[in-house]
Amino acid sequence: MRYRLFVLILFLLAICVNKHALAQEVLIKRSAVIENYKGKPYYMHFVAQGETVLALCKAYNVGIEELNAENPSIEKGLKADMVLRIPQKPVAAATAAELTKTEKQPEPTKPAEKQTEQVKPSTAKLENQNPLSKPVDQAKPSVTKNEQTKPANEKDYIVYVVKKQETLYGISRQYNLSVDDILNANPGFTGLNKGMEIKIPNQKPANKPEPAASRSDKTEKPLANPDEITVKTGETLYSISKAYNTNVDKLIDLNPQLSGGLKAGMVIKLRESATDKTLKTQAKTDSVISEKPVSKSNPVPSANCYKAKNQKSTYNVALLLPFLLDDASAAIEAPAEKNPSEFENFNYLQFYAGFMLAADSLEKYGLHANIQVIDAEKLNDTLVIRQALRKPGMDKMDLIIGPVYASSFTIAARFAEKHEIGIINPLSRRESIVDGNPFVIKTQSSGNGVSNKLVSFITSEYPDANIIVVRNDKKEFKSLADNFAVHMKESIGNHTFNGTIFEANYATDQMAGVTKKLKTSAKNIIVFFSSNKTSVPNFVSLLNANAKSNDILLIGMEGWEELDLETEFLVNMNYHQVTSNYIDYESEAVKQFIIRFQCKYGAVPLSVNHAFLGYDIGWYFLTSLMWYGDEYLSCLPSRKGNGLQFNFDFSGSKPSDGLQNQDVTIIKLQDYKMVNVE
Repeated sequence: MRYRLFVLILFLLAICVNKHALAQEVLIKRSAVIENYKGKPYYMHFVAQGETVLALCKAYNVGIEELNAENPSIEKGLKADMVLRIPQKPVAAATAAELTKTEKQPEPTKPAEKQTEQVKPSTAKLENQNPLSKPVDQAKPSVTKNEQTKPANEKDYIVYVVKKQETLYGISRQYNLSVDDILNANPGFTGLNKGMEIKIPNQKPANKPEPAASRSDKTEKPLANPDEITVKTGETLYSISKAYNTNVDKLIDLNPQLSGGLKAGMVIKLRESATDKTLKTQAKTDSVISEKPVSKSNPVPSANCYKAKNQKSTYNVALLLPFLLDDASAAIEAPAEKNPSEFENFNYLQFYAGFMLAADSLEKYGLHANIQVIDAEKLNDTLVIRQALRKPGMDKMDLIIGPVYASSFTIAARFAEKHEIGIINPLSRRESIVDGNPFVIKTQSSGNGVSNKLVSFITSEYPDANIIVVRNDKKEFKSLADNFAVHMKESIGNHTFNGTIFEANYATDQMAGVTKKLKTSAKNIIVFFSSNKTSVPNFVSLLNANAKSNDILLIGMEGWEELDLETEFLVNMNYHQVTSNYIDYESEAVKQFIIRFQCKYGAVPLSVNHAFLGYDIGWYFLTSLMWYGDEYLSCLPSRKGNGLQFNFDFSGSKPSDGLQNQDVTIIKLQDYKMVNVE
C-alpha cells in the first residue's frame, strides 16, 4: 500500500513539474517569411531568447531529427538570433477558436486545370525587389487573365494562378500584403505549386491612413511635413508600412538612418517629396551619391580626399578564390548524406555570393565594375595562382580580393606590388603579411587594435579595477598579451588608470597562480589570452568556483563562441569578449540582407561561410573605388566603414607597410545572448 502511494505521489509531482515547465515555455509564433528552397516551402525562423528545440518542433509540427537535418548548426546548441530553415507543414492541432474561424473562411484552393497567362515576374528577378534596390510603386495590379473576379459572396478576393518558382513572400510584395494576409485567406495551405490557384485579399480603403490632420494619435506632435511621422514605442517598419500604405523597402531607401535600427522618437519619411527629387537630380549631375541601400557605411566621401578627376568610368576587380572547379564532379556525385562543407570548394561560395550582392546593389547607384571571378588557387599548389596571374588584363586591375591560402597570397601580393594594385587578404590574422608591401590590405583586426580597444574599455569603464593578465603559455597570443600589459602599465604611469595589474602563466602556475592575485575588495578583470580548445573550457570551469567570493569580469578572445563553454559559468563571471565580427540580428539592415540573400540564392547566409564578410568587403571597397578612384589606397585611412558584420578602420604602422584593420568590438553576455557594450 505504501509503495503504491509513493508511486502515485511521484506521478502527481511529475505532472505538476511538467505543467510548470510548459507554463514557463516561451510562446512561439510561426514566422511570416516563407521561401522555397530546392522546390520545397520553408519557414525562415529567427530564434528568440528562451526558445527551445522542443518548442520549435511543436510550433512548426516537425520532428527533432527533421529540424536537425535542415539546420546542422543547432546540434551545438540553440542560440538566440539563429536563422533556422523549417519545412512548412500544417498546424498539428487547431484550437476551438481557430476551427470556428476556419469554418467561416472560403474553401481551400484547388490547382488550376489550365495554366493561364501570368503577371508575376519569376523568382530570378526578385533581386529587383530587394531591400537595396530602388522601390517601385506597389499599387495593386489590375486584374488580368490569371486573376478571376470572385462571386458576389466572395467579392473581397481575387484568384491568382501561381507561376513556377514563385514564393508567398514575392506574391505578397506584389500586392502590398503580408504573408499572413494570404495565409489567412487560404486555410489549409501546405505549399505553393505551379498552376495552383490562391486567393488574394483585396485591399480595403479602411486600411489606408487617415489624413495627417486627423491622425494626431499616430504622432506625439503634429508635423509640418505630411510626408513624415514620428515613430512611437512598439512600432515596427512593417506596421508603419501597412498603416501608411507603403512598403519596408521604400522606407529604408528614404531613411538611411534606419540602418542602425528603428527607434522610438525617430522622424522618418513616408514618401519622397518634390524637394528630395530635385536634390537627387542635382546629386547625379555632380556625380555625388546621395542615396544609400541597407548598409551602415557612411555614403558621403571624405571632403579632403574625394576628387572627381581621379574617378574612372569602369573599374577592374579580380576575385581570386579556391572554387576548385576541377574537383566539382566529386562534390556533385557524392552521397546525399555527406555534408557539403566537407568539400573545400563549398567554403567560399557564400563569400562570392555576398560580394556580388554588394556589387549588384552599388550598380544601381552608379558603380561600373568589370569583376573577374577566377578559380585561382589550390592548397599546397602555387602553380594554380601563378597561372591565374598570367591571364590577360590581370596587371591592369584596380583591386584584387584574395587569394586566401598563405602560399598563394604571398605570390599574389608580390604581383600586386609590382603592378601597384591594392590586394585584400580577407581571412588571415597574420600581421606579417603587410610587412614591406604598402599595397596589401588586411581586413581582419590587428593585435594592436585588440590591445588598444581593451585598454580603452578598461580605463574608461573600470579605472580602479584589479587586472590579471593570464597567458596559456609563452607563445600563444604573445605579441597581443605583451602589448596589452605594456599599455596598461603606461596607463598607470600617466594616471589614466588607478588600479593594479598582475600577470600569470596558466600552463606553469595553474589556477592557483590566478586565484592568489584576486582581490575581494575590487573588481577583478581577468583577460585570458588563449583560444586553446582544451585549456579555455578547463580554465573557465575552475575560475567559476571563485565567482561567488570575488567580483569577477572575465574577458575572452575571438573564437571562444565556438568552444564548449558552460553558459551558466559565463553568466556568473559577467563574461565579455573581444571580436571583430559581431552581427546584430535584431537590426533591420541584417534582416533585410538575409531576406535578399535568400531571394537571390535560395539559401540562408551564414557567417561561418563568410557571406556577411563578402558583402561587407564588397560594399566598403567598391564604394571606395567609386569615390576615390585611383587614390583609394591613400584615402582608406581617413574613411571608417561600418558593415553588417565587420567594421573597417585602416592604418599602417609605417609607410612601407600595408594597411591593417584596427576596428574591434567588445560584446558581453546579457540575458543569455551576446550584445554590444557600446
